Amino acid sequence: MTDREPLRLDLWSGRLRLAALRVPDADVVAARAWLRGGARTEPSAGLARLTGRMLVEGTEARDWREIAEQAEARGISIDGSATAEVHGLAVDAIASDAGLALDWLAELLLSPSFSGDRFGLLRDQTLGDLLSLADRPDVVTGWAFRDHLYHPHPLAAPGQGTPESLAGLSPQDCRRFHEQSLARGGVVAVAGAIDEQEALHRLEGLFGNVGDPGTAPAAACEPPPPCGRAERRVEVATASREQAHVYAGHFTVNRTHADLPELRALGILLGSDGLAGLIPNRIREQEGLACATHVDLLAGAGTDPGALSVYLGTHPDRVERALELVRDSLQHVLERPPEPAVLEECKAGMFGREPFATETAGQWAGLLVDALLFDLPGYRRSFRLERIERLTPRGVFEAARRHIHPDRMRVTVGLPAGCRAFGLSG
Repeated sequence: MTDREPLRLDLWSGRLRLAALRVPDADVVAARAWLRGGARTEPSAGLARLTGRMLVEGTEARDWREIAEQAEARGISIDGSATAEVHGLAVDAIASDAGLALDWLAELLLSPSFSGDRFGLLRDQTLGDLLSLADRPDVVTGWAFRDHLYHPHPLAAPGQGTPESLAGLSPQDCRRFHEQSLARGGVVAVAGAIDEQEALHRLEGLFGNVGDPGTAPAAACEPPPPCGRAERRVEVATASREQAHVYAGHFTVNRTHADLPELRALGILLGSDGLAGLIPNRIREQEGLACATHVDLLAGAGTDPGALSVYLGTHPDRVERALELVRDSLQHVLERPPEPAVLEECKAGMFGREPFATETAGQWAGLLVDALLFDLPGYRRSFRLERIERLTPRGVFEAARRHIHPDRMRVTVGLPAGCRAFGLSG
């Protein structure tokens, strides 16, 4: 693709925000439809994910087999899924099939059949995925950490749900959840080799009757705030034979906060790349205490706050020393601004990653939808590059002081059955 930055056209139609973005030199189109009905609004864990997947399993006009065969014949990719914020669809096609891709997007979103047979199959598949993941000690510990941080919020549960919650769901639950989400609205966008005006006109014709802006939007069931469990430290038994899996962290900021670039830079300085940064250098390279580390200062950031999340894979006997070094590393960024040369190196890495975020029409579509959902200018590469350029040692330091609090960290430790770690009360 060329360096010329794509420009979007968008409008409101009913309760849907419609948008079209021409991407120079693209030979494909990427269409996205996301409704405000994700895991954070679901009444039962796993409902949003199942609802999203059911959108490609048949409509009033075509059953799942026809959809799959016709998609394969035209080389069209379709996918239904859900996040914490939304559920919906992705349809990708070659440029000559742009109109067909938009027609399919409307059909799948507006007239899903929610077949009982397909629901049963997908629910069984989801349960199988859960049982498989339950064999992984790092995943089990991660689930416990989510609950530790987010309880009693719906995001405390695994995105797939639980065996108990899945058993209580039905196709009618999916239909009801989807209809409520349609009434709340969302974003429909297409990016790629398109004429923006023509694409927007077609979207308006397909989706213009969804939601009457003159009526009050459907009320979303706003979840309880994510307060977390009372205990500062939780230990869980896992199937691991000899390794401990450790998560430590606390909430930081949501997706719209002005300090996001500073926190991304801090994440890199602390070790979000996994191999470099304060925490990997001290724990892995200098003291050899962990075989794996990962740092994220914005884990799960959306409408709800994201989290500082530090992961360590280590021996049970080394958990306390590793956590001590995590706290020391966090305290380090609170005591002094980063050296200018260190921050410049960090910024160079951030600049270097930018082109990889906009290599495909699908990536452009994802950035566009994200910007419209959260009312951000972030789909524009120039905006992101400008914010990186404005990063300063003082600004990063002040953001660290505002959002990093080692004394507030919750710690979740997954240990081999029969093993117990000691020494840190939190």
